[in-house]
Amino acid sequence: MHKKLLAVFAHPDDEAFGPAGTLAYYAKEGVEIHLLCATRGEAGENRIKNYEVRIRNNKAPKTPPRWPSLTWTPRMVEGSERVAKIREKELLKSAKILGIKKVEFLDFIDGELRNNIYHQVAEKIINKIHTFKPQVVLTVERRGVSGHLDHIAISMITTYSYLKTKEPKKLYYHCLPFEMRDKMMDNYFVYFPEGYSRKEITTKIDYSCCWEEKVKSMKAHQSQIKDVKNLLNRFQKWPKVDHFILQYHRGVKVSLPETDLFAGIDH
Repeated sequence: MHKKLLAVFAHPDDEAFGPAGTLAYYAKEGVEIHLLCATRGEAGENRIKNYEVRIRNNKAPKTPPRWPSLTWTPRMVEGSERVAKIREKELLKSAKILGIKKVEFLDFIDGELRNNIYHQVAEKIINKIHTFKPQVVLTVERRGVSGHLDHIAISMITTYSYLKTKEPKKLYYHCLPFEMRDKMMDNYFVYFPEGYSRKEITTKIDYSCCWEEKVKSMKAHQSQIKDVKNLLNRFQKWPKVDHFILQYHRGVKVSLPETDLFAGIDH
């Protein structure tokens, strides 16, 4: 059986800051991994800084970006295309490090994954599932791990897409255990959820053999270097284990807890 895994995330760096170790592990095991990224991360912090520099140099933008947005303020315009290109390249570099075979961008706007485009996003994910036919689909848990609203949206839309298709056998949510949430997360820029209890977590993947790949994939996202450094300080202290919730399964025998995303899938 040729094993396939589809990972669906909202932004460049979600793969690295999230289950990078697991992705690298399965790539080494010969699993074909494709990644869908809903946005290019154009609302990243570095883009705002770039705009402020241009303002100081009397080079304010005269035209809006090519993306049809009604909610961005003028301060959020300048540099958006430049940062999108930078973060796209960073994700492609990260994916290569992790052994991900293919990355596809869904071309939605960072910070604008919401109800009025819900089914446009879902249609692209559903089409990918139909053509790629993965046995396993992986995304973030319903609270987005970090509470980011784009993460929450992509979790819900990916779940909807899984339920509207028949090809995948399992849907997993990447999550964070209670004990891996520290006090520093109380100062995160949005509300950072509490995490999950050991009883709620169904699946653990030991990625200690792929720790170096995870570090390199994180460092590939140089535009987000502040977050990279902060997260690496935490990850170095934690066990090299990714945690998942098996949210849905069909046509497979499941025995929990698991240590393999493909457990029970034999055809």
